[in-house]
Amino acid sequence: MDCEFSEFSYGYASIREAESVLAEIYRSLKAPVLPSLLQEEKLGWDAHLSFVEYALFFQFKRAQFISRRHPKSHTWVHVNKRHYRFSIDTDGHQHRALLRLQERLQTNGAGDVYYAAPIFHRQAEFDRHYAFGQVLHRSALVPPGEFGEGDGRHSYVTTEDGNSRVLSDPRPPRFRVSWDGIVGRAADRAGNAGQQQDRQRVSLGALEEAMLESAWQMGRGRERDVDAPPLRRIHRLAAQLDCGLVLFTLADER
Repeated sequence: MDCEFSEFSYGYASIREAESVLAEIYRSLKAPVLPSLLQEEKLGWDAHLSFVEYALFFQFKRAQFISRRHPKSHTWVHVNKRHYRFSIDTDGHQHRALLRLQERLQTNGAGDVYYAAPIFHRQAEFDRHYAFGQVLHRSALVPPGEFGEGDGRHSYVTTEDGNSRVLSDPRPPRFRVSWDGIVGRAADRAGNAGQQQDRQRVSLGALEEAMLESAWQMGRGRERDVDAPPLRRIHRLAAQLDCGLVLFTLADER
């Protein structure tokens, strides 16, 4: 059974909720200092006038609800109880692109990438979770690395009580991810920022370059739109990757 709400509505609610929660963690950061087009031409991108404090990418999935009314479902035989599922093609360009982006972000600690799918399907449930800020708490959040690469299509299933499995070869997830865990790690990162003066700082340009590489893997071009401001370019690239993006930046104090 399909969701009674659209993937777009779920994505909007998820991004709004994530921005609200994470803004409480990063609210002490300064506003980004972005060069004008003239300054960019004179200084070049390596001026690094603004750095990425945290970038959170969501690739939204519209999960299917499976119950006893769907006994012929290929996932019912493995779960044998009501559950939600979405599928990932590990041979697909999009999955490979998100894997590369995840690897780049984790290397420098700039952010995270997750597939996100609701563990509810009724509009009334969606309304209630949205009203109480529980949309992401009631979502399956899965890093692309959970599925590997180049080994066909897999289903990710989550029961109503939150237990998950990766199919077709049934196994528990390697990565246990929850919204509380994501928020907790973001708080630790923000709290330790002042103590990590020597950590590698990631510029908006480096983030854009990583996103351009992933977009190129999806066949969506690799040319930087120099006529648009940096933040606008980054959000456009997120849309090309079919991702929602929550981004916090830190001004350079040099």
